[in-house]
Amino acid sequence: MLLATWNGSAHLSEQLASLAAQEGVDWSLLWRDDGSTDGTVALLEGFAEAHPGHVARLAEPVGRLGAGASFMALLAAAPENGLYAFMDQDDVWLPQKLARAAAQLGTEAMLVCTRLRLVTPDLTPIGLSHLPSRPPIFATLLAHNVAAGCTMVMNARARGLALSAPLPREGHHDWWCVLLVTGCGGRLIFDPEPGLLYRQHGGNLVGGAVGLRERARRALGRGAAGFLEPLARYIEALRSAPLTAQARQVLDAAEGLRAASPIRRLAALRQAGLAHHARGANWLLRLWVALNRMH
Repeated sequence: MLLATWNGSAHLSEQLASLAAQEGVDWSLLWRDDGSTDGTVALLEGFAEAHPGHVARLAEPVGRLGAGASFMALLAAAPENGLYAFMDQDDVWLPQKLARAAAQLGTEAMLVCTRLRLVTPDLTPIGLSHLPSRPPIFATLLAHNVAAGCTMVMNARARGLALSAPLPREGHHDWWCVLLVTGCGGRLIFDPEPGLLYRQHGGNLVGGAVGLRERARRALGRGAAGFLEPLARYIEALRSAPLTAQARQVLDAAEGLRAASPIRRLAALRQAGLAHHARGANWLLRLWVALNRMH
């Protein structure tokens, strides 16, 4: 298990307890702290003492990395054999989270993600994150990631693909991993059964919006730049990855989003197969592309 922390003492104890309570698996934890000034490190050191031989700290690289780079550093430093799961500091894992994912992973490059059971900070249920309305393949994932990092479990072959190209500037580790795995010939499985309790609070790096109205509000808040600017960075970074011929065709077609003509941009969107996994938001994506060029 790979845990990146930063000032997470408020909820970390519950997350660590849920890791220790996992059923049917033999787990180990590799963690890295990103410069906490609260009691986070002391909690992890105490957890290591309570579970000797199961917990190790990644001390390098030093300095603030941010969440994405911190998780990718952990993934790169993890042992080469086994299964790998990203762990956020403020969730609570359900007891069968790891065992259920492990049962779905074969020998080919595979990555499993799940829905989120959304809860308030005191763990009062709110609802479930939405299910994708279309298959989560490379082209649709390039437009909209449905794989929350805290739900992901991957096998060793998927880990190799996820490390085959460096994380782009300001990139998210979960989005980058699913793009590399699916773009380089691996497979993503979306399990509709939630594997964890996901706290909704002001400190969430990325939230799991529930309900069409809330998802639309968040999409509108990000705006066209919130879609097109990260997309351009990911397309550029993916050029150095060992992609399949089909994935490279998607990237080539997506370059048409730089065209001056709105009609040509919409044609490129369709040719590349880029689509949002929520149908209502897909219309918004088309509107953004019609009105704005990717730079």
